[in-house]
Amino acid sequence: MNINTAGFGPLNEKHITRIQETLDKSLEEHPRILLLRVDLHLPDEGHADSAVITRFIVSLKEQIKSDLHRKKTSGKRTFPCYLRHIWVREFSQTGKKHYHVALLMNKDNYAYPGNYKPTDGVYPHNLAVMIMEAWVRALNLVRDDNYRRYYSLVHFPRHCSFHLIKYSADFKEQYQSTMERLSYFAKEYSKDYSDGQRNFGCSQY
Repeated sequence: MNINTAGFGPLNEKHITRIQETLDKSLEEHPRILLLRVDLHLPDEGHADSAVITRFIVSLKEQIKSDLHRKKTSGKRTFPCYLRHIWVREFSQTGKKHYHVALLMNKDNYAYPGNYKPTDGVYPHNLAVMIMEAWVRALNLVRDDNYRRYYSLVHFPRHCSFHLIKYSADFKEQYQSTMERLSYFAKEYSKDYSDGQRNFGCSQY
């Protein structure tokens, strides 16, 4: 596959392979997938250990499981939903660490992230809020009485979600476009290996 990566600079070919494997496995299980890109930042007063992304994914999986169970028991139709992910750790020009994460899941359960802003101080219950909650939990900030103020550490970029439909007429174009977007995660620029921590990861199966 020829991937247009103009502007990304050199790419890690091993990471490209792992990204494509993760995408293909998700499509094998769910022929209609939502791919959602989020950026995860760290609070100024703390730092994250090497297991923070693992805790984030575990928390999000647990919340999705509970959400689907709640919907099913209330009579709503639900579908199998295996969450897969790709993540990369990067450093800003000031040396501050942050993470980019791609989440892949069954579109028939979650077609869009939903509104991530509160109305009259009350947050809706949707995928976006579950993601923000998972990140705050991963950072061990939920003990703060006003921990929801840390929800702003999660950023949803413009056009952060898109769909990939395996049996659609333009699937090849969708797949090509998706791989071009995800190849950003494999760029070598802005990576730092000096602390011995991993800068890239994805679902193992």
